[in-house]
Amino acid sequence: MTSGNSGEHEQLALSGEVRGLISGKTKIVSGASNGGGLVGGGSGEISTDDRGTWGSKVEFILSCLSFAVGLGNIWRFPYLCYQHGGGAFLIPYALNLVFTGLPLFYFELSLGQYAKSSPILLWSICPAFKGVGYSMLIIVIGIGLYYNVLNSWIIYYLGVSIISTFSQGKSWASGGNDSDLLLPWSNCNNSWNTDECVESTGLDEETLTMINMTGAHETANHVSAADEYFHRSVLQLHESPGIHQIEGLRLELAGCLLIAWLLVYFALLKGVKSLGKVVYFTALFPYFILLVLLVKGMTLPGAMDGIYFYIKPDWSKLWSVKVWADASMQIFFSLGPCWGSLITLASYNKFNNNTLRDAVIIATANCATSFFAGFVVFSFIGFMAHSLDKSIQDVTVSGPGLAFIVYPEALTLLPYSGIWSVLFFVMLLSLGLGTQFSIMETISRTIADITNLSHRVVLTIACTLMFLLGLTMTTNGGIYILTLMDNHSGTFPALVTGMVEVLVVSWIYGAERFLEDIRRMIGWCKSDWWYSAYRLYWNMMWRIATPTLLSAILVASAIDFKPLTYGGYEFPYWAGLVGWFISFVSMACIPLVFMAMVFEVTWKTPFPSIRFKGLKDALAPLPEWGNPEREFYQVVNTEEC
Repeated sequence: MTSGNSGEHEQLALSGEVRGLISGKTKIVSGASNGGGLVGGGSGEISTDDRGTWGSKVEFILSCLSFAVGLGNIWRFPYLCYQHGGGAFLIPYALNLVFTGLPLFYFELSLGQYAKSSPILLWSICPAFKGVGYSMLIIVIGIGLYYNVLNSWIIYYLGVSIISTFSQGKSWASGGNDSDLLLPWSNCNNSWNTDECVESTGLDEETLTMINMTGAHETANHVSAADEYFHRSVLQLHESPGIHQIEGLRLELAGCLLIAWLLVYFALLKGVKSLGKVVYFTALFPYFILLVLLVKGMTLPGAMDGIYFYIKPDWSKLWSVKVWADASMQIFFSLGPCWGSLITLASYNKFNNNTLRDAVIIATANCATSFFAGFVVFSFIGFMAHSLDKSIQDVTVSGPGLAFIVYPEALTLLPYSGIWSVLFFVMLLSLGLGTQFSIMETISRTIADITNLSHRVVLTIACTLMFLLGLTMTTNGGIYILTLMDNHSGTFPALVTGMVEVLVVSWIYGAERFLEDIRRMIGWCKSDWWYSAYRLYWNMMWRIATPTLLSAILVASAIDFKPLTYGGYEFPYWAGLVGWFISFVSMACIPLVFMAMVFEVTWKTPFPSIRFKGLKDALAPLPEWGNPEREFYQVVNTEEC
């Protein structure tokens, strides 16, 4: 009898210990000790007062818009649209928005707002999969490292454009017209130029331009002045034979990178309070500049040819699998789910904010911005093709080459080119910083939540370390490192992480259960005439459609994968292995944390019944899941519908 009572008490003690191991909180039951560590990682609870909230709903919408509308909207979507059938491409693009982009966007906004916590701590919803949060953190750190290097290039070009504009102004004021005061990428009279350099106005009809995947404006015997400026003056790529020999820090770029990180630091110094004010500029100002550039572009000869080329539908393209795959990937990476940023931004909302409304507004505005930007880009490309007497195909390019070679080259053909260049690069900087602000807020808040350090301390350390690491990409061959990071930091890892995230919440926690959480959070009534259809639709989306489409995107990405190159340079085999290691570091967090959890809750106890219960507990929500809802309804009295 004594023995039986002793066994019962021991089982109770072990059961209490299991919950302690899962939650990471100190829980003393009959002498059980704190089971924190890798799997626990923090207190599991956050005071919403300490985290802060948005000053208004507008701040939240603008912050999400500023995050989602980035550089890719300008330099990738227009090219994809032209390449994949013009107006016809909008059909797969819109369908992927409805079935992939919007469901993920709504899913993450709702998850972050209901939990009111960052990507790691919100996994009190299913503790065994806390590795999803760690995966998101590593993904967003990798993206933040190289993204601000792109911003440093923009700052460099902006500085040169401002200097040239002032020089031009002084020259014109004195009655001069010195060609040496033009934008430095407009001519071949510079120390960095080679014998192969050809100015834009010097390209004759017989010079057949071929633009490679990096945006290099090259032929067999000629390289454009804008291309030589970017690769030989700004990056000094000719000084590096490849990624195996990275040396020679570019002090000018290092200085621009420092400026970029200082801008990020001071914009986020007060957390969500300062970010909420900055986004009024980073989210809205680019639209003003885009509108100004469009008005100017429409007045240029050849502009309508470029726009017609951009939107002319080619319905035969819809039969191509690649068109649908590219539309899916563009939607996925444009909206930016699975980086943790949407979750973090939504966690600052008031608890009963309507996330469905916000998701529809932001996702639609993001896609509309991409389409609108295409008119701006192709009006200038049409003008450039007309000025050089070339076909539009010969001057069209995607990626950084559009921003740093083709578009700047087109601007040199305009009068007062310096002014237009300043406007263009201010717009790019606003877009780039808007995304970077959200990335760094995600990193800072996530680490602050799991370490209990202050937001400001984490921000200071993170900005400093990431600046130092980013210096490797300001060397002569730094673009090789940037290309490696760009291809492996947020592609496969984000797709895998996103798929696991949706599957776990929809199938283990339960889509119906999550939809009920959202209903109570927003304050909808079950009796509303539309609610049954709404519930059925999102249940099917999150359980079946979205995971299936994410799997399809993942397979299409794997099929389309090619060995890494930059221009004519092929990355060595070992560099490819390094790239895949970068990808697997973040993805590995998911199974590693899961296995650590299973080990802690099963093999540390000799009782099989406790092992099974511990495994079930690891897949069940912790008591702190739903705390923001309970706190909200303690203050706000509402009647259940």
